[in-house]
Amino acid sequence: MNHRFGLGRFADLKIIKFLSAGVLNTIFGYTVYIVLLFFNVQYLVALFGATLAGVIFNYFSFGIMVFNGHSSWFVFLRFVISYVLIYVVNAALLRILIEYFLLSPYFGQVICIPISVLLSWLLINYWVYKND
Repeated sequence: MNHRFGLGRFADLKIIKFLSAGVLNTIFGYTVYIVLLFFNVQYLVALFGATLAGVIFNYFSFGIMVFNGHSSWFVFLRFVISYVLIYVVNAALLRILIEYFLLSPYFGQVICIPISVLLSWLLINYWVYKND
């Protein structure tokens, strides 16, 4: 039976699992990012390193926690392509925030997180694991 905004229980549970995995992934990715910044790595390189580490970490956390471990090389390829797109959008926004709005790389990335989360939900749920 559908409830609240027409979502069924399964859809609600999937969103909750996605958000839970997303919190874990965000903490992991942001930690890698700030550690790299701490060691004076340029912010876009630090973002790339965090994204690269996050691809592997996030693939397994989303795959296991949200999408019941359904995976293949094709799914992994779509996952990587998704994160390339997420990186490009994140890097562009981060660069604007730092260079034009003069925000720190730490705070600028905090502002980028919600946009990255929304983009990752759309790509991962509707493209990477579209048949799940």
